[in-house]
Amino acid sequence: MLAFAIALVNCGNDTHTPALSSQFAFIQQAAPTGTHMSAAQRHFQMEHQAFQRSPRLRQGLGIKPWVAGIQNGTDSIVLMNNDGSGQTTLLSQAGWFEAVQESVDGKKGVALAEDSNHHYQVFYGDLTDKNNPVGTQLTSDTENRWSPQLSFDGKQVIFVKYVTNGETGTGLATIMSTAGGTETVISTSFWVSTPSFTPDGKILFEQEDNDTINIMNADGTGNKALTGDANHTYYDEFPSMSPDGKTIVFARYPADSTYKEDIWKMNADGTNATQLTTDGMSWDPMFVNGKIVFISWRDSTSGEIQQVYSMNLDGSNQKRLSTTTAQEYFDNWNW
Repeated sequence: MLAFAIALVNCGNDTHTPALSSQFAFIQQAAPTGTHMSAAQRHFQMEHQAFQRSPRLRQGLGIKPWVAGIQNGTDSIVLMNNDGSGQTTLLSQAGWFEAVQESVDGKKGVALAEDSNHHYQVFYGDLTDKNNPVGTQLTSDTENRWSPQLSFDGKQVIFVKYVTNGETGTGLATIMSTAGGTETVISTSFWVSTPSFTPDGKILFEQEDNDTINIMNADGTGNKALTGDANHTYYDEFPSMSPDGKTIVFARYPADSTYKEDIWKMNADGTNATQLTTDGMSWDPMFVNGKIVFISWRDSTSGEIQQVYSMNLDGSNQKRLSTTTAQEYFDNWNW
């Protein structure tokens, strides 16, 4: 899902970058969802329907909620290195989670979860002691949020706020401090999906109404499309920028009924787009310390169970990292 980038730290006259952790986080469901959707059905729901509560809510209670304000659920948050080693469960069946991201230094995290009033809210995690992660609820009103991502220094989080307007609504990029406080909603004339910060402080996102990968300033000005063609023959989503700010990975699928989604990369200015996967069942890529990790259902006999994979930056050495038969994802994006 979305960019793992670097915070630049000034040290005298020199500029340094913090050590990059090879660890990342993903969500693991404890049981099948009960109501399966094919890839095409899931994407139709994403593109054409309003936000919906997941059928997982009918499964009953989890072992324990992560924090007091979270709804009981059976989803877990799992940590893993980008080579598949070191898999550990950070939070065991601790809520209904829709998205998760671990910071580049492995000491912070952000997650989207259902609160006790059945709204999707943003939660921040202090992961300094992974045996005792401390969670804080950042948002709390009746509007739903989606796809939270940390800034490079871990001090801010950006997410989509679904602002209702009668029977309709709009997804707006929203920024707030990980210490809590006021939400800064970036007013735009278009729907923003899966936003993340770039190394130079801009916002990388999918412009939902055009299905293009775009970049804009943090105040919403200077919006520029990096992908898209005049005939609208393909749709792009889930962009993520490399820590050096030079490369973007994203998911692309054709604008026809086949719905075969693959991972592509391009230069930060939108040039030299190159396809990396060819299975038609891969999406939500992000950079993790010299690797690209992504989600695919290529090994699922039913075509419904998605799991975690990795590959080199040139698309070589693609391999499955997770070993369970559970649903796994970075961002469920379940509308």
